[in-house]
Amino acid sequence: MTPRRYQGRRRQQRPRSPWVALLIPFAAILITGGLFYTFANMLEPGVLASPTPVPPTATLVAALPPTATPTPEPPTPTPQPPTPTPEPPTPTPAVADVLRVGIEATVNAESGLRVRSGPGTNFDPVITLPLGAIVEVYDGPQRADTYTWWGIRFEREDGSIGEGWVAGDFLDPGAG
Repeated sequence: MTPRRYQGRRRQQRPRSPWVALLIPFAAILITGGLFYTFANMLEPGVLASPTPVPPTATLVAALPPTATPTPEPPTPTPQPPTPTPEPPTPTPAVADVLRVGIEATVNAESGLRVRSGPGTNFDPVITLPLGAIVEVYDGPQRADTYTWWGIRFEREDGSIGEGWVAGDFLDPGAG
C-alpha cells in the first residue's frame, strides 16, 4: 500500500466587496497625510498651525512708565490743482447758423446724403446728393427715427427741381 500524503484543506475564498477596493487607497491617503502633518509640526512648529493672536490687555499698558508724548507734526498741505476758470457760455447761434425754413444749406455727408420721399428712414430714397450740394429748406422740422427731418428742394443734373426729406444732422446752414 502506498502511503498517502496529507494535503491541507483549501480555503474557500469569498468574493471581495467593491467598496474594499475604494476603502484601502482612501485609508492609505489619510494615514500618509496624517504622518506628513505630524512630522511637519515636529520639524518646524507653527508652520502649519497658525498661532492664536493674544489681544493686548489694559494692565500691560498701565504698567509701562509714562513717556513724553510726541507732538504730531502739522499735516503737510497737499498742492491743490489750480481752479479751472469756467468756460464762457456757448454763444447763441446767429440766425444764419441754424436750420430753418427759407434758408439754403450745404450737404455735409462725405458719402452722400439720401433724400427720401417722406420724413423717416421707412420712406423710399429719391436720390443721393453729393457732399457740398446746395439745397433750399422749404419744410420742417419733423422728428422721426431719432432724427430731425427737413423738407428740401434741390436741383437735378438735368436742371429740374426735385423735393424730398433729409435728416438735419447732415446739413450745414448756409451755402458754401
